[in-house]
Amino acid sequence: MALVRNPILFSTYFDVPAQTITAAGLIDPFLDVDVPLFIDPVLLEKSSNTTIATLAINRFRRHFEVLVRMLAISRAENDAAWKGACRQLDLSEPPENGLGYGGSGRSGSSRPQDICEAILRTSKEIIALGARDPEMISLMGFFEEDVGPDTISDLTTTVIMDDLAAITEAFCQANGVPLFETDTGHKLPRFKTLSGRIIPIVLVPEDIVGLATVLCRYVILLGGFSLESERADVAEI
Repeated sequence: MALVRNPILFSTYFDVPAQTITAAGLIDPFLDVDVPLFIDPVLLEKSSNTTIATLAINRFRRHFEVLVRMLAISRAENDAAWKGACRQLDLSEPPENGLGYGGSGRSGSSRPQDICEAILRTSKEIIALGARDPEMISLMGFFEEDVGPDTISDLTTTVIMDDLAAITEAFCQANGVPLFETDTGHKLPRFKTLSGRIIPIVLVPEDIVGLATVLCRYVILLGGFSLESERADVAEI
């Protein structure tokens, strides 16, 4: 673990006033520090960002309504409906899931299939008891061993990535930040490491991440916090 000194912020790298990012309700992300930012799906509806509070929350609900319907008609594990529900429960880490800090050096990885199966089993039991609330079903993972807020956050990010990308694209267009084509369907800012790796950046509204995330960010800014830095080779594009 390296001792982080003077971490690079999005505002510094792209020469955008930090106050402008704050005024937009977004997190001013780190580009060279692997700081996990966990989106809390419970906060989506309460967000002051209109895109999140309307489009993203509706997208999130529709996504899990499909999962609920699939599990409701499933008669046995690994039948067609079960497999459909499993596809809805995508626990892979999105490649763009820097969640405001430009990516963690990960290209996206999948969590063990047994975790997905365990969440589906618990959800199926709840549905069998009569529950149909998609938001409650989406949080079933918290009751499973080896599942933490990072898993729920990555799942939420995967579902609402289009909305996060749209927010990022709009902010960058308004503030002169260079944008590039990505497979999200939106243009996103990016940075390039000295090794030549190009990483897209997704900005995240501050009011949809857990309080611990925000506190962690300011602890790092104060210095003396030991975190793994995976992007010491950040270079100008």
